[in-house]
Amino acid sequence: MDTKEKIRNAALKLFNEQGIDAITIRHIAKELDISHGNLQYHYKNTNDIILVLFNEVNDGFTRLIGIKEKPVTITFSDFRSRTEQLFELIWQYRFIFLHFVEVTRRLPAIKTVYSSWDKSREEQFLLLFDALIKEGVFRNDIPDHIWKNLITQIYIMGDFWLSHNEIKLNLKGKKAVHHYCQVFCDQFYPYLTAKGRQQADQDQ
Repeated sequence: MDTKEKIRNAALKLFNEQGIDAITIRHIAKELDISHGNLQYHYKNTNDIILVLFNEVNDGFTRLIGIKEKPVTITFSDFRSRTEQLFELIWQYRFIFLHFVEVTRRLPAIKTVYSSWDKSREEQFLLLFDALIKEGVFRNDIPDHIWKNLITQIYIMGDFWLSHNEIKLNLKGKKAVHHYCQVFCDQFYPYLTAKGRQQADQDQ
């Protein structure tokens, strides 16, 4: 592990534990037992580190939902598995989502990247929905505008389930991921065919 990676890991740990307002370059340097001048040779300030960490999240999202063509076959179990991986990624970088509004205010570049997702992510989700319709998992009688609004619901829950957990349940790690993945997947139940419901019930 090189120095820059050690810095990112230490910053991620501290941001997750204490938030972005409480942590400075000096705190991260102390965590690593190096001088803050040495740290600033690699990253000038915490905003630079936050941007790099956000880009790691972006790369993870692209890897997990970067669908460029319709899957050959897909089940609701496949969909749930991918969702769980996404929620694990969000948990790993949870400080970003717990402080999302503040993060985008401090770093407009992150808001720009986030806003740029809309078209490509919508295309990817619609491809996924279409594949599940063709597999007889999702119903084929849902109007297009409902599917598009469902994508907005996905964004809202994906971005802010951590805030709900922080206030209401305070679950940790895999328990938090598993619980909210289940809540997320349950919102699709009305869209499932009998075949889809059978697959979903098997995953309970």
